[in-house]
Amino acid sequence: MNKRIIGIIGSFLITLFAAVNANAGTVGVSVSQMDVDGTGTENVNGENSNSGGKDETISGVPSIFIESDPNNGWVFGLDYIPVGAEFVSSSKSQTNVTDADSTTESKTQKVEGDLDDHITFYVEKEVYNGVYLKGGLISVQVTSNESIGTGSTYGNDTIFGHTGGIGYKYDLGSMYIKAEVAYNDYETINLSATNTNNSVTGDIDVTTAKLAIGYKF
Repeated sequence: MNKRIIGIIGSFLITLFAAVNANAGTVGVSVSQMDVDGTGTENVNGENSNSGGKDETISGVPSIFIESDPNNGWVFGLDYIPVGAEFVSSSKSQTNVTDADSTTESKTQKVEGDLDDHITFYVEKEVYNGVYLKGGLISVQVTSNESIGTGSTYGNDTIFGHTGGIGYKYDLGSMYIKAEVAYNDYETINLSATNTNNSVTGDIDVTTAKLAIGYKF
């Protein structure tokens, strides 16, 4: 069992334990607008590179979450985004000399990456009349969907990150609504090709605005 699965299970158990210990908890759904700033570079045999970026606003990103009931103003939660998002896409034609007669060939190199299975374990602390601060750790799957003229393929990878934000929670009795803004910073992506010395690096930053509704149980 890899470290990512262990971490997800551990986070879930901690969240569940906190909810049960408080004799209450909440489940809910949210929708977010995500401003994604992503860059990626393919290095070809250490000689050529194909770089691209994507600065895009994605609206209507759904998530589901489970939270503990507030205990002295502290809330522990686990949030899962069930859909993926493209963070970089770029392609170009590359001309190479193939033999001693200087014969050349052109191949298209395409770099593309998606973020899948986005999971956040977070902690919230109320600081003033429904206003709360939020911090957490992120696990996300990086899925490569490249099309490389040389036949190279890149595997997928799991990267981690952290998040910080501020929000407002309005209690409605058995339910509540929350509005928040947060910034997600992820570690550098590093992928290696299967049959060449090629490699890919990438960097992602995301700013989110979220509206959530929770139901207490």
